[in-house]
Order: sequence, then C-alpha cells, then structure tokens
Amino acid sequence: MNNDINNLKNDSINILVFLYKQKIPIILITVLGAITSVVASYMITPMYKSTVVLYPVSSVSVSKSLLTNNAKGNMMAFGEEEETEQLLQILESDEITSAIIKKYNLMEHYDIDSSSKFSKTSLYKTYSGNVSARKTPFQSIEIKVMDKDPIVAAGMANDISGLIDTVINKIKKKRALKALMIVEWEYEKLSKQISRLSDSLTALNALGVLNYRTQVEAYSKGISDGIATGKISKSGIALLESKLDNLKRYGHAYSEMSSFIELEQKQLSKLKAKWVEAGVEYAQNMPHKFVINKARPAEKKSYPVRWLIVVLSTISTFAFSIFLVTALDTIKKIKVKL
Repeated sequence: MNNDINNLKNDSINILVFLYKQKIPIILITVLGAITSVVASYMITPMYKSTVVLYPVSSVSVSKSLLTNNAKGNMMAFGEEEETEQLLQILESDEITSAIIKKYNLMEHYDIDSSSKFSKTSLYKTYSGNVSARKTPFQSIEIKVMDKDPIVAAGMANDISGLIDTVINKIKKKRALKALMIVEWEYEKLSKQISRLSDSLTALNALGVLNYRTQVEAYSKGISDGIATGKISKSGIALLESKLDNLKRYGHAYSEMSSFIELEQKQLSKLKAKWVEAGVEYAQNMPHKFVINKARPAEKKSYPVRWLIVVLSTISTFAFSIFLVTALDTIKKIKVKL
C-alpha cells in the first residue's frame, strides 16, 4: 500500500517536472490562443436582445360574456395553460413569420444571397435562431429577438406581439362569418315562413274567423239564449248559425296556424339572439393578450460576451498545449526505442 502511494507521488512529481521543462512552448501556445480568441471575439458581429412579456387572455366568447348572463369565465381574466399553448402555436405560424420577414426585408438584413438555391432555407433558419418564444414558469409568454441592430430587434419583438391579435381575429372572423351567414339564412327563411302563415291568417280573418274559441262560445251562447228567450229573430239565429258553420269550416285551420305561428315566433326570437351574437363575434376586434413588458432597444449587446470567450478559449488552448507537448514527447520516446 505504501509503495503504491509512493509511486503515485513520484509520477505526479515527474509530470510536474516535465511540464515545467516544457513551460515555454506551453506558454507560447496558450498566449497565442488567447490573442487569437481576443481577435476572433472582436470579429463576431455583436447582437442585441429585446424581449416582450405577455399573458394570453381567457378564451371566453365575447358575445356570450357581454350579451348573456350565464357565460362561464371572465373575458378580462388571464388565460390558463391551454390558451398559453395556443398562443405559442400562433407565434410560430407562417403568417406572422412571413409578415415580419417582409416588413423588415430580412433576406437583405441578414445578408443572405437571394439568388442562392437554398436562400429561403437559410432565411428561415436564421430567423428561427434569432427569434424565439417560450412559456415562463408563471404561464406568461416571453418573445425574444436577437439582432445586430437594437432598434430592429425591439421593433420586431413588438410587431410580433401586435400580430397575435391580427392573426387570431382573422381566424375567428372567418369562422364567425360562416356562422353569421348560416344564422342569417335560417332567420330569413323562418321570417318568410311566418309571413306566409300570417297572410293565410289574414285571409281567414277576412272570412270572419278572428278568435276561434271566443267566437264559438259567443255564437253558441247567442243561439241558445235567442232560442230560449225568443229575443232573437229566426233570421238572426240563422245568421249566427251560418257564422258558427263558417267557424267550424275554418276554425281548426285557424287554431293550428295560430299555434304554429306562436311557436315559430319564439324560435325566430332565439334565432335573432344567435344572429346578434354571431354579428358581435364577427365585428369584434378584441385583444387576445395582455402585454406586461414592451420591447425597448437594448443599450448593451447581449452577444458575444468577449471576456467569457477569451477565458474559455485560453483554458482550452492551455489544456491543448499540455496534451500536444505530452503527445510529442511520447512519440519522441517511442522513436528512440525503435
């Protein structure tokens, strides 16, 4: 056991002695690496970071929240995990990406050769590397943009945030328009049907059928009282009987038509409420996020961190120099033995 410890100590001392003897090449390689890393760090284009922090709103229907009393949820509440995930998908949509690329002419801004075969691939890859969105532990969303121009970085971040409402409202309007057209068609169809029934009812009114039950009771009572008391002449009784016969002929149709119109008017009232709701959904341009922090042009660059690059590069070069001199010495010894 003691021999092993002594051997280990001797090996360690031998290594240190060897490295001391090779100090000049090690120092030269390390200094050269440090100088190279300093020069390289200054050749890297500095990048500036701008961020927007926002919360999605609750996905409660605007029309139901404003026009009905039984809507669940609050349209002014912060969205939960589901709304956050949906908003992240919207932020990755082609519509937002294309709008930003077009507005800021990113093909030229990123110095990408538009005539290249893979120019679009390079463009979208660079965009994805510079623009990101993530969910924070607090269920908010952070949009981060890196760019060589701090003003462009801030502008892109704020514009991406602003386009969220544009894209979501566009999607909802498309859906709401179809719903509005369906409800409008059903409303007009039912209105015409009720109008035709009302015309038929007016024709029955012209034939003397005004209120079937009330008239039957009145005519029947008039005939019985007239016969019993003799106060009504035979011609008067005959007239009442003819009216009663007329009611018997058209009264059933009148009753059914009146009941049907009443039911259809209730349905028409419900359709009208749906029509109003669909109209509100189509017309609204409500915001779908609460912006907590807007992006501002950064005063300091975020990348590269030159001191960190120099330190890491120097350490790596130092380790490499030790490996190099050790490898060269080993090769030299092997050649001597051969």
